[in-house]
Amino acid sequence: MSARHRIGFVVVILGTLILGRDGGAQGLKPVKFGYLPVISFAPIFISIDKGYFEGQGIKVGLEQFTTAARMNTALAVGELQVASGTASAGLFNAIAGGMDFKIVADKGQIRPGYSYVMLVVRKDLLDRGVVKSVADLKGMRIALPGKGIVNHYILGKMLGADGVGEEAVRLVFLGMPNFPQAFASGAIEAGMAIEPWGILLKNQGRALVLRRPEELAGLQRLQVAVIIYGGKFIREDRQTAERFMKAYLAGVKFHNLRGIKDPEVLEIVAKYTKVPVPTIKQAVPFYLADDGMPLVESLADQQAWYLAQGLVKEKVAMDRAVDLSFLR
Repeated sequence: MSARHRIGFVVVILGTLILGRDGGAQGLKPVKFGYLPVISFAPIFISIDKGYFEGQGIKVGLEQFTTAARMNTALAVGELQVASGTASAGLFNAIAGGMDFKIVADKGQIRPGYSYVMLVVRKDLLDRGVVKSVADLKGMRIALPGKGIVNHYILGKMLGADGVGEEAVRLVFLGMPNFPQAFASGAIEAGMAIEPWGILLKNQGRALVLRRPEELAGLQRLQVAVIIYGGKFIREDRQTAERFMKAYLAGVKFHNLRGIKDPEVLEIVAKYTKVPVPTIKQAVPFYLADDGMPLVESLADQQAWYLAQGLVKEKVAMDRAVDLSFLR
């Protein structure tokens, strides 16, 4: 371990002790967190497993969801206090429609070397030279987990960079757990995958990466996932909201100091996601900002793209969608 990392690790350990003192002897405050069991939730899993939330007097209850729309509704009505998702068209439409929540922190970005979202193509099409570039996907079926989400935005930018309009391809909306079978049966030719599905498809010999976002100038700094607070949580229990953020950022720092391939981090992530350790080790890592700051300009660009596609009904000012006060 380098001197820099030793010093950083000591800071994390001392931070843990401080967190523990802040928690006091009172009972733990329950906070419900909406999540998906995927690798990019590592900092949350770390903060739970290492006791950072308990050190802040918080007991996190993990609530698993299958759709962002249901999670947004649960946040807005106070069934959840915290969730994570992407800056989707649905999120911006919900805020425009008066749903009560705010983006408060980063939970995953694409940077050079951290392209954990990727365009994959059926291996036989690549092997036979049928597909050599994004332009060759004209007329083909491309799978997306949903419409108006960050995967859709990235695909649109990739198609546009090669002069291909979305109308020239056939979009198939399919959950990523169904990607392997869809590739195997020939039901799709390509798809926008997120780790660990990219490495799983490669290991199964079904699909390989054609292009990553970092290869496009406009996507080298891209906000993928965010932490979202319910409005009621912000207004009525701000102290707990602040403590939650302290604990979350402790998990972020631990993750960034150790790295996703660290044995302890691997075991924690595998425990909560049920993804095998070897698969996590092979997956492309995600970028987390140490200070938790999201890329607001990237969020604004995504909203502008959704608006141009007719997926967002009205433009939402970023200060209506984002509250960075918990990071200061």
